[in-house]
Amino acid sequence: MSEHDGTTDTDTGVGIDGERLVESFPRASLTPASEYVSVIDLPARRAQTTPTDEVLRPTLASPYPYELFSHQAVALTRLAGGEHVAVTTSTSSGKTHVYGLQIARNLLDAGVIAEDGSRTADANEASTALCVYPMKALTKDQHASLDELYDDLGLDIRVRTYDGDTPKSERRAIREEADVILTNFAALNVYLEHHDQWSRFYGALELVAIDESHTYTGIQGMHVAWILRRMQRVTEYWGGDPQYVLTSATIGNPGEHSQTLINAPVTVIDNDGSPRGARDLVLWNPPAKKQSKDTSPDEQPFAEPSEHHGENTEGIDEEETPIAERVPASVEAPKVFSHLTAQEIQTLLFCPSRKLTELSVQRAKDHRRNNRRYGPKGTAVSIEPYNAGFGRRTRHSREHQFKTGVINGLATTSALELGIDIGRLDATVLMGYPGQRQSFWQRIGRAGRKGRRSLAVMIADHRTLDQYVVNHPEYLLENDVEDAVVDTSNNAVFATHVLCAAAEIALDESDVDEFADEDRVRAAVRMWREAGYIDGYLDAAAHYAGPGRPQTRVNLYGTDQTDFQLQLADTVDPSDHRIPDGLDLEPVARNRAYRDYHEGAVRLLGGRQFEVVDVDEDRPQPVIKLEPVDREYYTQTRYDVNVLDADSERSREQNGFALHFGRGTVLVHHHSYDQKYIRNGDAKELMIPTGNPPILMETQLCWIEVPEAVETALVRKYRDYGVETGVDPDDSNPPHLGYVAGLHAAEHATIQTAPLELRVDKQDIGGLATLVLDTHFAQPHQEDMPGATGTSLEAAKRTLEQRSRELGERSSSGWFIYDGVEGGLGFARAVYENFEALAERARDQLRDCRCGRPNGCPACTFDENCGNDNTPLLRESAVDVLEQFLGNADREDIAEYLPEDEYGGERRPVLFYS
Repeated sequence: MSEHDGTTDTDTGVGIDGERLVESFPRASLTPASEYVSVIDLPARRAQTTPTDEVLRPTLASPYPYELFSHQAVALTRLAGGEHVAVTTSTSSGKTHVYGLQIARNLLDAGVIAEDGSRTADANEASTALCVYPMKALTKDQHASLDELYDDLGLDIRVRTYDGDTPKSERRAIREEADVILTNFAALNVYLEHHDQWSRFYGALELVAIDESHTYTGIQGMHVAWILRRMQRVTEYWGGDPQYVLTSATIGNPGEHSQTLINAPVTVIDNDGSPRGARDLVLWNPPAKKQSKDTSPDEQPFAEPSEHHGENTEGIDEEETPIAERVPASVEAPKVFSHLTAQEIQTLLFCPSRKLTELSVQRAKDHRRNNRRYGPKGTAVSIEPYNAGFGRRTRHSREHQFKTGVINGLATTSALELGIDIGRLDATVLMGYPGQRQSFWQRIGRAGRKGRRSLAVMIADHRTLDQYVVNHPEYLLENDVEDAVVDTSNNAVFATHVLCAAAEIALDESDVDEFADEDRVRAAVRMWREAGYIDGYLDAAAHYAGPGRPQTRVNLYGTDQTDFQLQLADTVDPSDHRIPDGLDLEPVARNRAYRDYHEGAVRLLGGRQFEVVDVDEDRPQPVIKLEPVDREYYTQTRYDVNVLDADSERSREQNGFALHFGRGTVLVHHHSYDQKYIRNGDAKELMIPTGNPPILMETQLCWIEVPEAVETALVRKYRDYGVETGVDPDDSNPPHLGYVAGLHAAEHATIQTAPLELRVDKQDIGGLATLVLDTHFAQPHQEDMPGATGTSLEAAKRTLEQRSRELGERSSSGWFIYDGVEGGLGFARAVYENFEALAERARDQLRDCRCGRPNGCPACTFDENCGNDNTPLLRESAVDVLEQFLGNADREDIAEYLPEDEYGGERRPVLFYS
């Protein structure tokens, strides 16, 4: 049974530890004392167990070959008491067995399975279970795990998978005969329409298991929450009353997150009783790179001058020398992967893209050939790439070969991050920080399973999150981890699911408060009735009256059907480019489509380069057509942002700073783009018009307002800063530039460090730093800003200038952070609630970065999505603002810059940067 093993066989684990890796790696400049590599020893943890017969009946306890881990015992006890549970423990801690054993208990209690394990009757109308997984590959793997569990227990339990790949000829039999059905939420959303065909299953539904529940966050989390509410309506209609088991990696808010998903109280089980072998964690910051103008980071030569192959870093004193650029992780990680596998250490290398899995294998092989120390034996070791771009047969073959030891190393994407069983392995190498601690521990937890000793190496990239982690390794060991964000307040998403619910079962007054609050349900029904999609009223019954299958309007990765679908151009034959199933890419929201997928944009998707050749918005769901290309350049979009009529709904104060959360309108214009050479980042062509119009988004916002004394002092302190902020000399004269450059840098840093505290995608949030914060607010008795300006950035700015003059009093300054999706995602709200923690992370990275540049670098201030081409920015000014906010510096620290008389000067100019 591969799921659960209480042994701790540390003596049969990895054959190399962190110090030996550093000592043996073929680079003369690398020693255990090297400043850019640190080794953390994580001790083993013994299992905490409970005798199985204290929790399970003899029919299950006797054949079960292990004692239960303590968290399994607690979870099963709570389930026996009728509670919903969320089990948030480490990888390979037996979470599948929690719901697997509960399903068995239910079937025994219901009399479907006899005490000898046989079926009492062919039919089962007494107890069924539904298990939902985020990936089809994981569904397949967990299907095998449940079958194995029930075989070992001697129980005749029918486990079946039902999703888009299930042959139509088999579907009816599965619906009518299965005890346990495994699926995913995209499929469940569609199948709810035909719930009359599932009456037997839903009428007997006793357990719903939601595996890897931490993955449901942001837009997808919103949809999952509403799909579960719709499923609950259907289940209650047919007489079912299920318990819920949610299994999750460790997150910061498992109770809140789980309760939001299932709309019911949940008991959290997070005291992990599973064993863990000793692990060496190596944080590896690649050395400084001597930049060549004609050599891109991904084209560094592999032939080194000697067996110890230095990289022109000899003699560099890292403790004293500013480091503006390092050897990229995409170059360094394959060498570490090569080194480990050449010594027969079975290793997974996690890469951020499909292309890099293949490129990394080639680089690892080149590294071996160029180093005589490995000899013929090292070059003969088998390593292969693994990603979703390969056909199913190839993936399954490589999984089997790796599990049986035929392959010693796999370079993989996140496809192997979740619980797919690939057997025992010794080491993991991460090409860059994956963005979340949960994902980090999930990946390194693939090695050392079942208590074996293991090695984990993270190769950092020169970007904010990676550099924060290697500079603050204690962050990884903190007990608090990122919060998952699910917000059901987005009305566009809610309205779509109201249509689906009405089509499944007519809405009536029983849905008030059960499905959603009364005002919200009545408003949605009224809106759809006026649009002709619903007939009737809640007082009697509100029936769906629109076109068939409203479930197809649900886009799990977007807020509505206006999201853009990514497709191959009609002239492209997928087989010519090894794209077996076409493009398997999530739709993108309008704002992101205009930013990243305008005509002429070159994007790296799944490791392949594509150019946007056509954008068709004249259809119900817009489509972006892509063509595989091999360009010598990439594209970067320029855009302007404005925030209009921000309205505060919640506020609080911190050290004189005012924090707000609310809603408003964001006006964005992605007006032009640049082409830049891949090899060195130089411009090929600049300011190419996109042809896109500006767009308006009603969305969620949070913002911070700087106190007058802090603003006044810092304007004076940094009034002589100009070109240091990165602007052209001709634009470096405004006396407020140094201060607003600090606000801009603080805005960037708080957005970029948000994933350190929250499960957010920083691609879905944006910001605006401004000297005239109050002119962006909704003003009583004034004309609505969006109505006055239409969708023109210039008109909006003129209106802001007029409003600024009318306000008359001295302006306030600060910065906004907004959700870049219509209706909002809940991210801005989560940022508001966790702002102090984000500000501390941002301050640390701005202060501690070793780049030596006043305006910063990609590791501290630069953001690839900056609409102002990363100008103006000023690190020191940003640190001062954040220190004042956090209370680590008081007003006395800036008193020398305050004027002797109380300041009563003119309003600041209308100056803002996205």
